Amino acid sequence: MSSIVEGQWAVDVCRERVRRAGEIRAEIGSEWARHMADHPRRIDVVRGETSTSWIFVVETVIPMPVRLSALFGEWLYELRAALDGIVYYLAVRDSGQNPPPAERSIYFPVFTDAAKYDDPNHRGRMKALSDETFAVLRHVQPFNARPDHRSNVLWWIEELARIDRHRQGHALAPHIENVRVGLMDPLRPVGDVMAEPHNLIRIDESAPTPILKFEAPQGWDSQQVRDHLDVTDAITSHLDVTEWVLNSSPPMRSLELSKRMSLCEKFLLDGIVNPLATGDIVLSRTPEH
Repeated sequence: MSSIVEGQWAVDVCRERVRRAGEIRAEIGSEWARHMADHPRRIDVVRGETSTSWIFVVETVIPMPVRLSALFGEWLYELRAALDGIVYYLAVRDSGQNPPPAERSIYFPVFTDAAKYDDPNHRGRMKALSDETFAVLRHVQPFNARPDHRSNVLWWIEELARIDRHRQGHALAPHIENVRVGLMDPLRPVGDVMAEPHNLIRIDESAPTPILKFEAPQGWDSQQVRDHLDVTDAITSHLDVTEWVLNSSPPMRSLELSKRMSLCEKFLLDGIVNPLATGDIVLSRTPEH
């Protein structure tokens, strides 16, 4: 295989990884839809700390399929591998060697601290890359992102992959987004437990998830309480990654999970893999994602 053909194949593998990530995203959506069609949760009331206090809760009767977490981990793997693969391609191209010098140290760097990126030890580990390539990779680093690194696709892929590796694949979870519960007299609300700032609750599938606290007359039982609740379309739930939706910066924060994932795929393909392969990154422009 000629060096030109071999190089094109290496780039095509990176592109294929991003395309495959899109297929996995679609699989996640389909799997979630099948799960929700089985009505995996129910609503109920439980007694609070006093004889008149009650709590509206959501109980899980069918846990989220393990396959969803596994698929999300695969999605992260494909994108991270595409990043590492394109840098390996650049190292081979720049050094003229395959394998390139210090090949085990070659990876796509993701830094929030410019000083750490510029550290001579880091540059030494990436010695197979030309100074120009090293500068291009510096340009797309999260420490250059606006408004900050928490809106940066590269940083989130790195962070989510870390979470996925070290938390047994439980980065992905069901969440309650909206709650609409009608209380009929004489029930009286005394406070909710909805999370701030997005009114987003991660559902604890091992125990009832508390939503709303309220008071009922002395001596009422659970059936009397239920008879005075309007729970038609009480909850809206969706799949998400708690850290991602709560800790990302605008505009990423406002996107639902599938669109955030699609944004990552598009940015990696059109903003990283293809421009690095063709040398078409403009260093005078600060990356927005």
